[in-house]
Amino acid sequence: MGKLTEPEAQYIQSTWGSLNKKAVTAQALARVFEVYPWTTRLFSKLGGKFSAGDDGVQAHADKVLQALDKAVQNINKMDNILGDLSETHQQIGVDTQNFKLLGQTFIVEFAREFKVGFTPAAHKATYKFFRQVANGLSCRYH
Repeated sequence: MGKLTEPEAQYIQSTWGSLNKKAVTAQALARVFEVYPWTTRLFSKLGGKFSAGDDGVQAHADKVLQALDKAVQNINKMDNILGDLSETHQQIGVDTQNFKLLGQTFIVEFAREFKVGFTPAAHKATYKFFRQVANGLSCRYH
């Protein structure tokens, strides 16, 4: 799957604007920690508290949300926007597969949020967006 088409980009931007972004981001993080427990290995400071309402998850959700806001605003320039975060994540040893896994949990949260409105076309656009985010977060790994 390639770049987002213009209608797909518009869908992501309008959808992102209509979400309770903080809640959805915290839920996606909590889901990735629960379903893929090895993703918690760099989060020892959370003391094993990985629920969406826990302070540590909320704090990390704020950081993820800031990056995603930038990605949505610059939807066709993600490598440029996420490059510095890519370097940071490489330095601390984040497995690039974790970015894809988090994207998958975001897709689940979008489906839960929009229910019947989450059409196959919406699913495709959301999938492509989060794949591009994962690629942007991986772009400076070497």
